[in-house]
Amino acid sequence: MMLLALTVASGVLAETRMAAWWVIVPPSVMLLGYLLLLREAAKADAERQSVRVGAVAHVAPVAAARVASAAPVAPVAPVAPVAPVAPAKIIAFLPPQEAAQEPIYDQYADAKLRAVGD
Repeated sequence: MMLLALTVASGVLAETRMAAWWVIVPPSVMLLGYLLLLREAAKADAERQSVRVGAVAHVAPVAAARVASAAPVAPVAPVAPVAPVAPAKIIAFLPPQEAAQEPIYDQYADAKLRAVGD
């Protein structure tokens, strides 16, 4: 809807000579591309729907025959419980001890001592 309004507005502007004729081209191309994309999407949806309907019509008699001829299902054997897993080992990434004693450099500490341009 927005592209249609933009195309009409650009056409009105070009017709009243408030804008150049080529102002109509970008919104028209965008509208045409959008309509082509919608057309292809509608075709794909229709094709997918026809394939789905055909597949359901083909599968329904086969499924009914399988259900009618199926032997009684044997009960499933109980599943053994899973063994507990050992907890994960936690690794601590700590800095080396000698780095803790090194003084931290503060780049703004001596800013008060300097004058601009030094």
